[in-house]
Amino acid sequence: MNVLWRRFLPLAAVGLLLPSCGGAAAGVPASAATASQSEAPRPGGRVIWGTASDAKTLTPVLSTDNVSTYLIDLIYQPLVNINAKTGAPEPGLAEKFELSADGKTMNLVLRDGLKWSDGSAFSGEDFKFTAEAVMRSKKTVRKEVFQDIAGAKEFADGKAAEISGIVVNGRNITVALEKTLCAAPNRIGGFSVIPKSVFGKYMAGSDGSKNVDDAAENNAPPLATGPFKFKDWKPNDHITLVRNDSFYGGRANLDEFVNKVVPDSNALAAALKTGEIDIADAADPKDAEDLKKVDSLASQFYLTPSYTYIGWNQLRGGKEFFQDKAVRQALGYGLNMDAIVDKVYFTLGQKALSPIPSVSWAYDAAGLNDYKYDPKKAQQLLEQAGWSKGSDGIYQKAGQKLSFSIVTNSDNKARSTFAQVAAEQYKQLGIDANLQTESFQALVDRINNSKDPKYGDQGGRNFDAVILGWTGGADPDSEFAIWHSSQIPQPKFNAIGYKSDIVDKALEDGRSGKCDQASRKAAYRAFSKQVNEDQPYNFGLFIKTPLFYSKRLQGIDPGPFPSRDPGVQWNVEKWWVN
Repeated sequence: MNVLWRRFLPLAAVGLLLPSCGGAAAGVPASAATASQSEAPRPGGRVIWGTASDAKTLTPVLSTDNVSTYLIDLIYQPLVNINAKTGAPEPGLAEKFELSADGKTMNLVLRDGLKWSDGSAFSGEDFKFTAEAVMRSKKTVRKEVFQDIAGAKEFADGKAAEISGIVVNGRNITVALEKTLCAAPNRIGGFSVIPKSVFGKYMAGSDGSKNVDDAAENNAPPLATGPFKFKDWKPNDHITLVRNDSFYGGRANLDEFVNKVVPDSNALAAALKTGEIDIADAADPKDAEDLKKVDSLASQFYLTPSYTYIGWNQLRGGKEFFQDKAVRQALGYGLNMDAIVDKVYFTLGQKALSPIPSVSWAYDAAGLNDYKYDPKKAQQLLEQAGWSKGSDGIYQKAGQKLSFSIVTNSDNKARSTFAQVAAEQYKQLGIDANLQTESFQALVDRINNSKDPKYGDQGGRNFDAVILGWTGGADPDSEFAIWHSSQIPQPKFNAIGYKSDIVDKALEDGRSGKCDQASRKAAYRAFSKQVNEDQPYNFGLFIKTPLFYSKRLQGIDPGPFPSRDPGVQWNVEKWWVN
């Protein structure tokens, strides 16, 4: 948030999807060219990646934020990768994979000789254990990835000693599903695998109370299958990874990969200028033009499936007006998103009408309302719904004012400005909206785990409205985790308590109906049309990633689809320092 989502894997992510880019990504300025293409990579050195917040965990079982996810993806590998340029699934730890015609059976064949970083053998039992660890977790948001595997729910409930639907026979793995899962290679195959040899001691067969949630190794993983392995973590300062010489893709050129925590976007820009950090993809849009002038930096700008939104909490005590579609639509008409894209994000964005981005094969804008800025239309909708202005100029109904707070993370200046502009425009309309900020980690905890005093037992969270972001991938099935009504209970991702029978059916059709692309596209067209009409979010904008990095750093070749999150790291083992 920026849960950000790697493998909603639908990766599609959030399955989510786009146009392939050759070499430099679309929109890349000439300044992106750095070293001679004929120069051979040099081994050694380290790269320092700057982020405005620290990771929360280093296990895929519990990750909910983008910093955790991208570091996890450097440590643990999935059976199936996503091609960063095309979004298509391709071999990872598994050299072959196949989904049956009915979408109910997936067969995978592991690469020969796979090893963990200590030289011990990797096996299909590690994959099976990972699925079981997720299903037994009390804190995970990832159960929907594995829940359709035969026997997964029985295992989760302590009624079975294993997930019966995963059968390992040497290098061969068979996954039997209770119903069709069209995106199984991306979603199930795309989940990063943890070692049974390390975490198995926390589980105990049919004992449903045992899980890996509090394992010390969640924050200090001793083994790795990725290009790097864990070395140390100084909270709110840095995490250091070192090269994993057992990586199946070949030894990385870099000796170390360091994630450096920088306080906010202003400090991030300063650290890029001084060389304190080597690379960052979180520069504030207002800093982009200035950073492009720095001789020591190269830059690339590319559209990804990431979008920034305002979510209206429909399970918020005292703010039940968010349950009224007319109010939510009025909030859409009452906000000048075109101006926000232009003035707050400096045109580094594209107005979003639904969660499906223009880069996705599932994108279809036909019939979508663009909610062009129209204050009169907004007021008309409110008044038709029974709201009228009081003596203070604020709309009220039955003694209740149309008043709420918009919370966002304080370390993201663009989001804070977005929230401030939105609050000001709503006040001009007669809506009492107020800005509230807190740290990203505190906000993610609030969105995922807090309970509204009135609706907490139904999944309601403790906030009015929120500005955050999602990152999608290559298959739109990941939308299921955000929008299906089954995903409302904490700590799942439908944090605004949105329910729609039409949306539920569309997501189910896209996931478990006919798996041909035409049928699935029709399902996601129905999904997009309904959420566009219902406006559970103001869908805000899709954002071009502003990537800045030292010209000494070679091999950078970003793709829009996050095989590793973010997509720029898909070939990190090939990076080198000139």
